[in-house]
Amino acid sequence: MAKMVVLLVLFTLFLSFSNKEVGCKRIYREDHMELKRQPKLLHEFAKKTIRTKYGDTYDCIRIYEQHFNYRSLKNLTYDFPVRSTSNPKGIRDQKSSSLFNPSNYWLNGKGCPDGMVPIKRYTEDDLKRAKLATEIQNSKYKPLTVDRPGTHYAIVRTKNTNIVYHGGSAIISIYNPKVEGAQYSSARIKVINGPESIEVGWTVNPTLYNDTQTRLYTFTKTSSSSCFDTLCNSLIPVRTDIPLGMPLESISTPEQQFDLQLMLFWDSSNGNWFLKFGQDETVIGFWPKNVFTALGDGANYVEWGGEVFSPPDVPSPPMGSNRNLQQDIKYDAYCKQIKTINETDYVVNAVDTEKLSDIQPYYDVFDEGITGSADFQHLILFGGVGGYTGD
Repeated sequence: MAKMVVLLVLFTLFLSFSNKEVGCKRIYREDHMELKRQPKLLHEFAKKTIRTKYGDTYDCIRIYEQHFNYRSLKNLTYDFPVRSTSNPKGIRDQKSSSLFNPSNYWLNGKGCPDGMVPIKRYTEDDLKRAKLATEIQNSKYKPLTVDRPGTHYAIVRTKNTNIVYHGGSAIISIYNPKVEGAQYSSARIKVINGPESIEVGWTVNPTLYNDTQTRLYTFTKTSSSSCFDTLCNSLIPVRTDIPLGMPLESISTPEQQFDLQLMLFWDSSNGNWFLKFGQDETVIGFWPKNVFTALGDGANYVEWGGEVFSPPDVPSPPMGSNRNLQQDIKYDAYCKQIKTINETDYVVNAVDTEKLSDIQPYYDVFDEGITGSADFQHLILFGGVGGYTGD
């Protein structure tokens, strides 16, 4: 009888391990097939192919048809052209640098034809790297502590979680910190509600983009998925000429600063999140309300500042301008005019904030607060030389 029991247990374990192995193989096969499927579908839907002077290739897809690449959006409905029906109100201050000129970016001088949007053409290798970059990015979604030697921050964020924020904005200085391998270094705005978040800014991320250029990026985390730019089921671009992932070639120096004006705005009239770009606050894309669970009702945190990642035992990369803080806007990376959008859709100076920097002195952030200066209003400075290994 005892032998029968042992044999039965061993047989059950065998079936369990066999089922796990079959399940793993099935998941691997489905992921592999998906990596092959996406470039093929993109090519099928493309009406025109355009290129940039940097060598990137984009397919022009009709705005109405781009949902093919968004599996979780197939059963959703939304109206095109999508517009924000209740634009944020309030006084805007100093404008950002004028950085983007389509005639200098696209080889054809203009981007996609009217009614179409540029979607970057990805090879199977590109998608594999993007999947790895997403896994790296997701690994940081834990409380901010020093015992995680992979990801590090120097940020300022709102403290009052009882407030519903309709978004945030800032003018972010642009730098090109040196990274290599699986490292990245970013500067961004981020809105958060529970486990869901949207971040937008610039990043240097060789895993994602296969180069070390400073690029405009977004990263979206929902309750069911996460991705960069337009790679999964979240952000829907609406501009014919401004693509996500585009290089930002104007890099700040002590002699001249270049910056980028960005806004994330939740339109309470329809529940969509909008990405606004540049001094004209041009809408370049939106996230449908249906994508989110928590963020579909606004945000309870807004963050501004820098973030870096390095694999274990590899010294962490520089952040921002690759200098220890000088508390001087000529030498430090900055987010100036940091603002929140309140429940009445007014853009106001960020108040009741706290600063978080997990491994001083490798990285640090200085919150100057509301200065009263018409040029800066609420200014933060951040950065560092890196070199932390977790010791």
